[in-house]
Amino acid sequence: MENSNAPLVLIFGSSADPFHQGHAELMTNAARALIQRGYPVAEVIIMPVYRHHNTQDEAKRSLPLTYEYRYALCQIAAEQIAQDLAGMVPKVTVSRLEEELVRESHRPNFTVETLAALRERLDPSQQMALLLGMDSFAGSDPPFRHWYQWEQLIRLTKLVICPRLGSSPNQDFMAELRKKGAEIIFLNEVTVPEISSSQIRRELEAGTDPQVLVERGWLSPAAAVYLQQNGLIQIWRELDTSTTNPPGADQLAQSESLEARVGQKLLAQKLTLALAESCTGGLVSHRITNVPGSSDYFIGGVVAYAYAAKVSLLGVKWETLQKYGAVSSQTVLEMARGARHALKTDIGLSVSCIAGPGGATPAKPVGTSWVGLAAAEGEWSRHFLLHGDRLANKEALAEKALEMLLEYLEKRGY
Repeated sequence: MENSNAPLVLIFGSSADPFHQGHAELMTNAARALIQRGYPVAEVIIMPVYRHHNTQDEAKRSLPLTYEYRYALCQIAAEQIAQDLAGMVPKVTVSRLEEELVRESHRPNFTVETLAALRERLDPSQQMALLLGMDSFAGSDPPFRHWYQWEQLIRLTKLVICPRLGSSPNQDFMAELRKKGAEIIFLNEVTVPEISSSQIRRELEAGTDPQVLVERGWLSPAAAVYLQQNGLIQIWRELDTSTTNPPGADQLAQSESLEARVGQKLLAQKLTLALAESCTGGLVSHRITNVPGSSDYFIGGVVAYAYAAKVSLLGVKWETLQKYGAVSSQTVLEMARGARHALKTDIGLSVSCIAGPGGATPAKPVGTSWVGLAAAEGEWSRHFLLHGDRLANKEALAEKALEMLLEYLEKRGY
C-alpha cells in the first residue's frame, strides 16, 4: 500500500519536556522524505502528551503541570516547521486531543485511543501516519510489542519509522507486523539529531545560559526566549525537587502489599477507580492512596455513612434502603454504580457493613458485610460475615474489598 496517493496526516506524539530542535528537525526531514518518495502530506500534527501512565519517571509524573508550557513550545516548533515546509505541506498544527481525552476519562490514554479519536475527526480520504523511532522496533523484545492494543493500532495508521543511533530493526518482528497487515515506511535517509530533553533540562536547571543551547542547535531562539520569559527553568527546578519520592516510596511502589498489587493491575490495564464507603469510613481509600502514584488510577471516594448521603451523593434509591437496608447486595451495587458514574471512572467499588457492637438484627448479625463492584461489563456483589470487634471488622472488610477488586482485575486481564 506504499503506492497509495491518499494524502497523509503525519503525527508525532511527544511527552518531551522541553520539545527541542531535534524533534522539529525530525518532523521536517520526515515530511520532506515522504514527499520525495511520492507521498502527499496534507498535514503535520504535533501531539503533546497530557498525562503519562509511566509514574515511575518523575518528569513524566509532572506532565499535566507543565502542559501549557509544553503546548506553547510545540506551537513555536510548529511555526518553524511550517516555514521550513512552506509550499510542500499545507498545514502544521499542534493538537490538544490528548488533553481532551484525559479530561473526559480522568485517566491517561493509550496511543491507540488517541489515534482512534483522531481518525473520527479527519477527512476519510486522508491516511494517518505515525512517526516513530527505530528503537521501538529493535532488540530481542521490541518495545512496540508491549504497546496497548498494537494490533488495532497498526490497522488505524501507517508506521513511519526513522533511524535511531544504535538501533536496528528486529526483522522477525517486522515480518510479524507486516503479516498482521501493518503498512510500514522506513525512512532510512532521514538524519535524526541525537538531542536529549532530559540533558537540556539538567543543564538549564544547573545554570547553563539558554543561548548556549541555541548555539549548540538544541533549542530554537524563539524557544529559548519563551522559557526565559515564562520562568520555565525555575518551574522545572521546583517540580524536580517536589516530585522526588520520599524515603521508602520506591519500596512501597514495588511492594507486594494488596493495595500495591491492585494499583499495578489498574495501572497496567489503564483503568480508573472510584470508591463508595460506608462503615469503613475511608479506610479503603486510605490503603489505596498509600501507594505512590495512585493518583494515576484512583480518582476519588465518597464516604456516605447516613442514608441521606447515600441518596444525595451516590444516587441510591430510598426505596432500596427501605426495602433491603443499607447493608445489602442491592444497596452496595447502587453505591458502586453511583460512585462510578459520579466520578466518571471505569470501576466503582463499594462497602457497607454492621461493624458493631450495635446495629444488629436477627437477620443481620454484627459482622454482616457486603462489597459491590460496578464496571462497564457487569456488576457483582459479595457477602461476608466477619467476627471481630468494630475496628477489626472495618479493617477486615477493607481487605475483603481489595481482594475482590484484585480478583476482578486478574480475571479481566487486558
